[in-house]
Amino acid sequence: MPGRVALLIALLATAGMVVAVPGLVPMPVRRLVGLAPHRLAEAPAVSGTGSFSYMAHQPGDPQTPVTYDPCRPVPVRVNPAGGPDGAVDLVRDALADVSRLTGLVLRYDGTSSERPHWDSAFVPSFLGRVRSRPVLVSWATASEVPELAGDVAGVGGSVPLRRDDGVVRYLTGAVTLDATTYADLAARPDGGPEMRAIVLHELGHVVGLGHVHDPAELMNADNLGLLDFGPGDLEGLARVGSGSCG
Repeated sequence: MPGRVALLIALLATAGMVVAVPGLVPMPVRRLVGLAPHRLAEAPAVSGTGSFSYMAHQPGDPQTPVTYDPCRPVPVRVNPAGGPDGAVDLVRDALADVSRLTGLVLRYDGTSSERPHWDSAFVPSFLGRVRSRPVLVSWATASEVPELAGDVAGVGGSVPLRRDDGVVRYLTGAVTLDATTYADLAARPDGGPEMRAIVLHELGHVVGLGHVHDPAELMNADNLGLLDFGPGDLEGLARVGSGSCG
């Protein structure tokens, strides 16, 4: 009997630790007590068609992309300064599309006054603590963000971190859109769909897609007049949204 009591106490203590500090408890134990994380949305089907590439892959495994955790929402804030009228709605609509196509939950968390900073064209820089920061969508000119120089309509990407178990995850990211390009498009009666397409392309980078050379894909490095994701884009979005929890 004392042994059973000790076992019960140990199990209760483990369950308490799982609830209080889940990150300290191995995933098999969390599954055993029914508290393993679950996807926030259904993973999309993978079709196996079209051209796509990953921004980054797991160490030594080019077939497995670096992804966001599908069991946690990806908060997104928008700084509409310098953007077109309806900038927030434009971003929110694109977030809904990419969420649906990946099975990730890209959650709009309001506006921000934060300004963009970039270490390179695909890796944003955050001045301070990176963990748990919302993705920042903003507008700027090349004088503020040199990565926008030339005919670049936007830059997008995320910050990866290698965990103690060797798995690399994206922590946060950013999209910075060229204010001059958007001013020109906003002045055109048919500019709305192209503005949306640019946001979709850059959000594709944020969730983990790289450029391709296929003219049938929106993730082509050049603007070829496409206004929505192509078949390979959809395949890649499904794959980067199908990562494991944890």
